[in-house]
Amino acid sequence: MRFSVSFTAIAVLLGLSLDLPARADEQATPPSPPTAQEVQELRREIQELREQIGLLRSQVAALKATPAQVLSPDAPPQPPAAYQPPAEAATQPSSSPAAPTRSQNLMNPAISAVFQMIGGTSVSHENDQTNRFDLSEAEIAFQSVVDPYAKVDMFLTFPSEGSPEVEEGYLTTLALPKSLQLKAGRFKSAFGKWNTLHNHAFFTVDRPKALTNFFGEESLTDDGLSLSFLVPNPWNMYVESVTEIGTPTGGEGFNSERRSLLYLERLSGSFTTTLNSTFEVGLSAARGRTGPSDALGQALAGCGAACLSLQPRDELVSAVEGIDLTYKWKPLRLNVYRSFLWQNELLRSHRDLDIFDAAAPGLVSGSVSSLGGYSYIEWQLRKRWRIGARYDLSGFPDDRTARESAGSAVVRFQPSEFQELRLQFTHTMRNSGAAARFDGEENDNQVFFEWIPVIGAHGAHKY
Repeated sequence: MRFSVSFTAIAVLLGLSLDLPARADEQATPPSPPTAQEVQELRREIQELREQIGLLRSQVAALKATPAQVLSPDAPPQPPAAYQPPAEAATQPSSSPAAPTRSQNLMNPAISAVFQMIGGTSVSHENDQTNRFDLSEAEIAFQSVVDPYAKVDMFLTFPSEGSPEVEEGYLTTLALPKSLQLKAGRFKSAFGKWNTLHNHAFFTVDRPKALTNFFGEESLTDDGLSLSFLVPNPWNMYVESVTEIGTPTGGEGFNSERRSLLYLERLSGSFTTTLNSTFEVGLSAARGRTGPSDALGQALAGCGAACLSLQPRDELVSAVEGIDLTYKWKPLRLNVYRSFLWQNELLRSHRDLDIFDAAAPGLVSGSVSSLGGYSYIEWQLRKRWRIGARYDLSGFPDDRTARESAGSAVVRFQPSEFQELRLQFTHTMRNSGAAARFDGEENDNQVFFEWIPVIGAHGAHKY
């Protein structure tokens, strides 16, 4: 107490000595009495100084009491004795603001908006679909915890052509035992690596050909349940199992009009190869139902009245398996300026279908197996610049003869963490079977430009 009083007296005298020259030319005025608030603030500051001095005294006393532990490097450090404030401290009111409670945080969810402006042109062909600018998609995200046991993620999309819809909207548990996590609602299926990404999070402007041919223009998306589990293992590696059951929202591979269920299983493991790199391998399998193929629909439409009695099946078995390999390098030093990514996926589709027999005319049962995949490599040159290349080779789930391949080069520039610009060139080659699906275009060269700004607190995507 003497120390604090002496320190206060010295500080007052020093302040008076510094202030005397400035007050020499001023007219002396009687000091006004302090207000109740000022008195309260002074009491609070004095109490904080008392607590700090008491804590320092207890630490010094603890160091003096254990000199052997200080001198011995092998001895475990002992925490200093906790300082006990005087009894009158508990009765002193405090004017410092209280920390926000959980209920206050619930009233302020993270809200963000992302939109994509895409411009494209075809060097080889002229049509309205490739030579234009387009606000491809706008996305609004709402993300917040519900309580200590669950959180909600909601993503609304506004496409340039079509009605607004819920791209994803799901509830995730936070307190299940044994590393279990349950997700319920609408979500992108955990098939491979690229399928789970939103459009603005792609590495390139467009998605790989194999994913488009097997799943459609949009990602494989379910309305259902997803259960993930961290698999314990003796190597202390990250091994995750994801099991999903739900109703697909539509697409090429799973589009039964009876809304049949889709079953999916994914097993992935991540390995730390060096201090600067990781390697991930994943296995995915999805099984569901599909309806008549587009080729069968066109054949029946061209047949006319002779085929009105033909009724194709709507509950055909469809299955897609895949394997993905991802290598990432990001040095511990200069990791903001350098990185390397190599991501690969191979997919196999097996699908039952009805084939039109023009000689009868009638329908014949059959099946088609096809392969597809991509390989993407990306190098970060500087903090804001990345260059990448992708090679695509893909068949089609309802035609064993159709094939297409493509090579793409992309340059990505990020002026900041909240926007990105991309420039991409893609050369596509198709055989006659695949060209028939694209108005007879066998070879095509396209140039894309994309601008993606982000506003608000947009959550990070999965590593």
